[in-house]
Amino acid sequence: MKSNVLKAIVSRPPQQLPLPEGFVDAAVLLPVWEGQLLFTVRSAHLPHHAAQISFPGGRFDDGESAEEAALREASEEVGLEPEQVEILGHLNPTLSPFGYRVFPLLGRITQEPRLTPNPEEVDALLWVPIEELLTAPAYAEERTPPPGNRFPSGLGGEFSEIEGRLSRKVWHYPWRGYDIWGVTGNIVHDFLERIRAVRF
Repeated sequence: MKSNVLKAIVSRPPQQLPLPEGFVDAAVLLPVWEGQLLFTVRSAHLPHHAAQISFPGGRFDDGESAEEAALREASEEVGLEPEQVEILGHLNPTLSPFGYRVFPLLGRITQEPRLTPNPEEVDALLWVPIEELLTAPAYAEERTPPPGNRFPSGLGGEFSEIEGRLSRKVWHYPWRGYDIWGVTGNIVHDFLERIRAVRF
């Protein structure tokens, strides 16, 4: 995918999302190399999202920006060196049921990556062609957040409230036997919708 297309899809400013009480900030990197997105299969023994598909990322360290956190986490998780990544811009932030406000950043890998995934965090790497995601049989489901969640009311967007009951639209992108869903699926949906808007 051409660099000008990638830059165009993040030219629109991301939606604003105030930090809800009790949440902390995290960032993920959407690394693109030769028309493919890099995902990780998370280690099965991790406390949250074990064995699920995700982007490299994690919570901010003190004083970090979203860009710094995303690049540091990508280096720690998969061995992607920060100097090999051109940050192109932000997608829409979102919330995780585990108390994170997540900032997704689109990054173009500038040279052939030689990755070394951290086995404590990552079981496998997936290079997924963007064109295959665009034609994947995606679907959305309405999910009720788990008990004890800290989502505030009045969020809008992927959240809705009917008779005081909070619901969230969660996207699934099936790909070669994997299910890319949850926060990652919703970020992918934003990414792909932006590509469609630029192309058409």
